[in-house]
Order: sequence, then structure tokens, then C-alpha cells
Amino acid sequence: MREGFLIWVTGIPAAGKTTVAGRVERELRDMGLRVENLDSDEIRANISPNLGYTPEARDENTKRLAFFGHLLSRNGVCVIVAAVSNLRLFRERARAMVDNFVEVWVKCPLEVCQRRDPKGLYARAARGEVNDIAGMHLPYEEPTEPEIILETDKETAEESSATVMNYLRESGLIPAEVGAKPETAAR
Repeated sequence: MREGFLIWVTGIPAAGKTTVAGRVERELRDMGLRVENLDSDEIRANISPNLGYTPEARDENTKRLAFFGHLLSRNGVCVIVAAVSNLRLFRERARAMVDNFVEVWVKCPLEVCQRRDPKGLYARAARGEVNDIAGMHLPYEEPTEPEIILETDKETAEESSATVMNYLRESGLIPAEVGAKPETAAR
């Protein structure tokens, strides 16, 4: 059985994490690989809808995501987690749990994210309805050594997903060609 991996996509809200994760998921599926996209919002809504967004709740949510990623990846699944995961501790914990870990920082200026605002989160903040947005009200600790940095204010979603796919090929985590057997990469 081929060893899996975990792609951890981090960034402030509306940076483009879900978009990139979805595109990479489709490309991996098109290659015939087993893929699971663990979107943080979906996991929270279905596993623990009452968890909240306190620092302790954020810690618990990212701990669960990392554990699910660990279980799946050790069983040969290509796992993608899209989560703000605003503290380095959250991402370092996930990295320690998975042998083949790829941190993807979706870097985008706050002003651009506020204009995008697909979920209306920043609009709610402007109305005073929320005050717990990472990168705005709460700290967002930028990754210090991510494997990939995507600047979604300067590149298209297609370019961003191509960067991730190229990294996966170059690192041996996925086959260089469709139909080829991937090499097992170890970190």
C-alpha cells in the first residue's frame, strides 16, 4: 500500500484556502488517488457544531483535524485540511503526527480578504457582530518554514493549485505522470 500524506492549508479567512484545497482535491481524484478533503468548517459543523471559537475550541478543532489526517494518511489516503489554524502550535502538532506533511500557507493581505469576504465574516465584524477573526482581532502566526507559499492576491486559483501539484510530484508524494506508481516519500 502506498503511504499517504497530509496537506495542511492555512491562512486567514477568505485567503483562498477552500478554493485551493478543492482544486487540488479534484486533480488528485482525477489521477485515481484516494483523497479526503477535511474542510475545517465542515468538520466543525458535523462533528462538533457547538464547539465555538474560543482559543480552547480552536485548539480542540485543529487537534481533531490533525488526528483524522493522521489516521487517513497512514492508511494511504491523500488528505487535505483547509483550516485557519492561526497558531503555529496547531500546525506543528499536526506536522508531528504525520510523516508526509506539507504545510501550504495561503498568504493574502487582510484588505484583499475583506473585499472577497465570501462568507460575510468581515461584514459581520464591521457591524460589531463578531470580534474573533484571526488576522484581524486575533493573532495569525505566519508559518516560519512552510513547504509552499501561495500568494492568492497575485496568482489565479489555477496557478496556486498547479504549484501544490508540482510540489507533490517533485517530492515523490504523487506520480510524475498519470498512471505511474508513486514512490513512497519519507521525511
